[in-house]
Amino acid sequence: MTYKKMYFHRLRMYNFTANSKDSKQVFLTIQQEKEILKSLLKELPGDPKYKEYSFKRKMVTVEFLKGVKKFIKGNKGIICGKLSNPRDSHAYQIRERGSNKPKDIAPEENEFFEARSYFLLDTENMVIAYLSEQSAPSIQALGGLVTKTTSEYSELSNVIGEVSDIATKDMIDNLADAAYIGTISFTSEIPSKLPIDQTGLSEKEYRKLKNQKFIRTTVQLVVNKRGVSAFDEDDKNSKQEKKGFFKSLHLNKKIKKIKVKMKEKEGDKIKEVSLINNPLIYQIKFDYGVIEGDEFDKIICKRMVNEYKLHKSEIEDLYI
Repeated sequence: MTYKKMYFHRLRMYNFTANSKDSKQVFLTIQQEKEILKSLLKELPGDPKYKEYSFKRKMVTVEFLKGVKKFIKGNKGIICGKLSNPRDSHAYQIRERGSNKPKDIAPEENEFFEARSYFLLDTENMVIAYLSEQSAPSIQALGGLVTKTTSEYSELSNVIGEVSDIATKDMIDNLADAAYIGTISFTSEIPSKLPIDQTGLSEKEYRKLKNQKFIRTTVQLVVNKRGVSAFDEDDKNSKQEKKGFFKSLHLNKKIKKIKVKMKEKEGDKIKEVSLINNPLIYQIKFDYGVIEGDEFDKIICKRMVNEYKLHKSEIEDLYI
């Protein structure tokens, strides 16, 4: 059984309008974005539709697996697709468990060995859900698809696509209500002229360095036993104590990048969140071993759509 993280984003489109002094960035309405998306999809080849293009000097392929025909016909619905890019097959091999006899992965001529990941796009609000994979393209490549494709049509050549993150609201209240708080980590910045004992360097070693702006340290507050909260959850004042603690961390200007391991309720899987600008993420559980090869795309898309629908109102509350 494998857990995969599903991140949420928003597909945006904009152009620049010129005036006598400079140009101004103008974001399009959702209705305008839908019309442009429809025009682009109609022109893509294949069934299902796909496109190969360059994004940040790397080849990317987008394949729209489901929902395109419904969207083009009725101007609504959820589109599911996947992003992929070529990888060096020489860095991988196939080996039978318990054996030391590997087999090379050998694509045929004109074939690619690719990393892939899946996305969905809700055409009602232009929200994207992305099942992120480390070796697969960044979801930003979907914005690149819009920019690349519109540049091929003179009437749309000034339209630019981008993908922006959807973040949760301030996490302080969520952490105050949490059933479990584990390791708390953050970075702290202090002026370089202050005592250097936190660096681990001797004064002689440190003085050899020049032009130091500040000292940045990473602090981890680690609980002394796995599964035991950093706060006394049985204390009737626990919620207020946690809220006050995380609020003071947030207000401390010397402290940056605060991350906390937490459980929202008992029985949940531990997850790490950022105190501020925490990306909205949900985890989906897959049993890849029981998914047949020809059903893989269909099952992944179905699971993503179901998970998205469960949280759609929350997502729209955060961003729309």
